[in-house]
Amino acid sequence: MTYDAVRDLDRRSQRTRAAIFDALIRLIFSQRYDAIRTADVIEAAGVGRSTFYEHFRNKDDVLVAVIDPVFTPLAAAAAGRGARAALKAMLDHIWPQRALARVLFEPPVLTKLQRKLAGMIEARLPESVDGPPTALIAMGAAAGQLAMLRMWLVGEASCSAEVFAEHLLTTCMCVRS
Repeated sequence: MTYDAVRDLDRRSQRTRAAIFDALIRLIFSQRYDAIRTADVIEAAGVGRSTFYEHFRNKDDVLVAVIDPVFTPLAAAAAGRGARAALKAMLDHIWPQRALARVLFEPPVLTKLQRKLAGMIEARLPESVDGPPTALIAMGAAAGQLAMLRMWLVGEASCSAEVFAEHLLTTCMCVRS
């Protein structure tokens, strides 16, 4: 395959994934997440079933892929490797979309997202033989971060994105000493 063919395939793949992401987000705004079927996402995205399944197994895989870029700075911060600029940029990005965030922070979606964030945190933590399991530490950190994020997004606790980013960076670490 030529370079141009690979580049075009990548672009087509990116367009397909973007259409699927957008479809799921639109559906989440119009109905409960647990009422959305994978077939609904496929239809709303305007892609074929086989095309969808080349990229994702189900709607949960789409959700996890959509949220990954948002969770990356959170996971890095929890592991003690966060960057203030990345956290602030993420918070600035999600603030205007907080209506969607409110939907995502309700069960059963919250549970799936918490598992995703915990896995990302755990992958960044050093192994320890004498402490609690990294999975336990990561799950606690993910639950705490998501609880604070939800409170911030729904207005239960108010501060600037810069102040919140600093807090996430300095006090929400689960690094072992």
